[in-house]
Amino acid sequence: MPLLGKAEKGQLEELILAKLTEYYERHGPPALLAEGVRVVVHGTGVEVDAAGEWRDPLAAVAVKTLFTALCYLDGPAPAIPKDALPALASEAMNATAAQINRISPH
Repeated sequence: MPLLGKAEKGQLEELILAKLTEYYERHGPPALLAEGVRVVVHGTGVEVDAAGEWRDPLAAVAVKTLFTALCYLDGPAPAIPKDALPALASEAMNATAAQINRISPH
């Protein structure tokens, strides 16, 4: 039985989009493609972690490994446009939810 159902995945995607948008606005368009930047899900929420602060999250995915991010890596000045953040959040949600749903509830 999965730990995250459809409703929880929708909420997780909203949380991820909010954190990606906050990070994007604070650090600029290229920041999400920097080495080591990842979306982490932990017991108290979601974070965009660039410093490796979260050592043992419930789930984590490197932003650069998501398909939407890969589409923007080859330019002369790699940067993700703001209108691509919802797609990035959806992909991050799918990746982290899959990791969480592998956790045994026993």
